[in-house]
Amino acid sequence: MFKTTISTLLLTAGLSGHAAALGLEEAVREGLRASSDLELMRAKKAEAGALLQEAKNNRLPRLAVRSAYTRGDEPVYAFASAMKQGTFSMASMATINDPEPASNYQASLEAGIPLFTGFAISRGIEMREAGARALDAASARAEAGVRFSVVHQWLTALLRRHLLATVEEAVADSEKEMKSADSLREKGMVLGSDYYAAEAILAGLKAYRSQWRRAYDLERERLNIMLGRPKDAAFEPAGRLDEADFKVGPQGDYLAGALERRADLKAAGEAEKAAAAWASLQKNSILPTVEAFGVLETNSERLSDFSSSNLYGVRLALPLGDPGRSSRRKAAEARIGQQRAEAGGLRRQAAGEVAAAWQNYMGAVESARDAALTHEKARQSLELFRPLYRQGRQSVMEVLRAERAVLEARAAWYENLFKINLFYAQLRLASETLDGSAVAEIASATAAR
Repeated sequence: MFKTTISTLLLTAGLSGHAAALGLEEAVREGLRASSDLELMRAKKAEAGALLQEAKNNRLPRLAVRSAYTRGDEPVYAFASAMKQGTFSMASMATINDPEPASNYQASLEAGIPLFTGFAISRGIEMREAGARALDAASARAEAGVRFSVVHQWLTALLRRHLLATVEEAVADSEKEMKSADSLREKGMVLGSDYYAAEAILAGLKAYRSQWRRAYDLERERLNIMLGRPKDAAFEPAGRLDEADFKVGPQGDYLAGALERRADLKAAGEAEKAAAAWASLQKNSILPTVEAFGVLETNSERLSDFSSSNLYGVRLALPLGDPGRSSRRKAAEARIGQQRAEAGGLRRQAAGEVAAAWQNYMGAVESARDAALTHEKARQSLELFRPLYRQGRQSVMEVLRAERAVLEARAAWYENLFKINLFYAQLRLASETLDGSAVAEIASATAAR
């Protein structure tokens, strides 16, 4: 396989100018810091942690302070207020049916301790714990997704830099040939038809150059936006696409690893546990709840003097005739079925992603070999055309056609090298191993040498 020529490397280096170099690992670190998706996941995890603590705190006693001011002449109210205030006397009996308006200032401190809640508290904790674990797994998957997106975008920018450097070299070489052809044409050694056909080919190469320059600028802007930078921040991807062997093993190994490690599968499993806890809660909703309680209460006709009383005991509540219980149980069971179906779909999706990434990687490796051979043959053809043209035995049109063939072959080779790195990253993502060490491996394979 061929190596990139020295002139291409020099031209690539010349593209940088005063722009800062941006390595892959640095780009990934910036992308992880700037990701709004990960910021959202952190907020969701904080919310889940708070809700879990709330569920655990439901075991603790509840305290409530209540106060009220009332006034009225309703007989039962007036009689009860006088009894609570300690102002009831025999004289009160004379007006029991038509009392004077009575005022009452009431304040109380109430406490309740759950003794049995029909497993509502324990199931609530199970649901919140499963939800928190599901978010942890989803957050890990989101982080891997961001890492892959940055790797993809950085590799795309690197590919566009190579393509631009390649077409710049092809245009420069073709322009030299056209200058030579121009002088030969004046001497009658180059046919006008061939000359103008060669000019058309050169114009096509320049069109490639314009398109690829714009494409390179666009990919850098996209990467800047992804990293949270100003979109016009000047940088060059630090590295080069070259032959790389990532030692990819059998597809089955990656599939087994994916089914064991995939964070989205773990999240689905935790969601199924939460659904099971919810179903158990609905099943047990017919059970009684038992609470120990106590009330310390004060009442007074005026704010200067209060009479206190207390009440405590145990109370039981048994729900009877709940018309919605049956429907809630069916809905809870259906939710479990939904989660199981989702988990099964995710397992099939994981298998498909591993298979696609593995096959694409192997295909890119094979295609890269063919593209390298194609480029080598095209380059040899160009080298043979040049002396024949200078001897007048070949037309300049054929020389520029050979230049275009070399350009297209080299571009195809670069695209396959890009795919090798990209599909390897995709394979690591599909098998849930796209971590910092995997990024470092790709960075090493694309490091400038």
